[in-house]
Amino acid sequence: MKRTVAAFLTILLLFALCGSAFAEGLTFSDVPHGAWYEQAVYWAVQKNITAGVGNGRFGPGQKVSRAQVVTMLWRLDGSKSNNGESGFSDVPAGRWYSQAVTWAVQNQIVAGYSSTVFGPGNNITRQDLVTILYRYAAYKNMSTSARADLSGYSDAGSIAGYAVEPMRWAVASGIVSGTGAATLSPKSTATRAQLVQMLYKWLGPSDYDLPFIPN
Repeated sequence: MKRTVAAFLTILLLFALCGSAFAEGLTFSDVPHGAWYEQAVYWAVQKNITAGVGNGRFGPGQKVSRAQVVTMLWRLDGSKSNNGESGFSDVPAGRWYSQAVTWAVQNQIVAGYSSTVFGPGNNITRQDLVTILYRYAAYKNMSTSARADLSGYSDAGSIAGYAVEPMRWAVASGIVSGTGAATLSPKSTATRAQLVQMLYKWLGPSDYDLPFIPN
C-alpha cells in the first residue's frame, strides 16, 4: 500500500512540475537542450527578468537594444516605480521601457547620447553592455575592484577607453569569458543569449538546476 501511495505521489509531482513549466513559459523551441545559454535563459525567465519573443521562442541570437538592457536591470532591482518622464524626446512616458530608462539615468547607470536623445532601439555592443553592468554594480554597492589582465586577448586593444576597466572587471569576475579562446569582440553587438548568460554568471545561484522540461 505504501509503495502504491509513493508511486502515486511521484506521478502527481511530475505532472505538477510539468504543468508549472508550461504555465511559466519555460519551454522555448529555439533553446536546445545543452546549449551554453540554456540555464541562463530559464533562470532569467523564472526571475521575471525577461520573457520570450513570442510563438514559443526566446530569440537567443537576436540583438539586444539599449531599452532591453536597462529594462532587465530595472526588473532585477525590483521594478521601482517612477513617472517614466526621462526628458528624452525618444522615450515618451507609457512605453514598456519608459520607467526603466528613467530609473537607469537617475541612478547614473546609463546616459543618453545627448540631453534629449536616448536611442532606446539602438543595438548595444558588448563593451557598452559590460560598462552598464559595471555601473549597476556600483549603484548596488557591489565590489567592482576585481581586475583581469586582458593582454592575452588579441582584440583587447580595440576596447574603447571608457570600457577598459569595466571589461577588466567583467573578465576577472567571470561575467565575460570571451567569444573565443583569445577574443572579447568588444565592438560586436550583444545578443539576448549573451546578456542573460552574463547576468546568470554574475548573479545566478551556483546550484541552480533547470526546471523539469518535457522532451
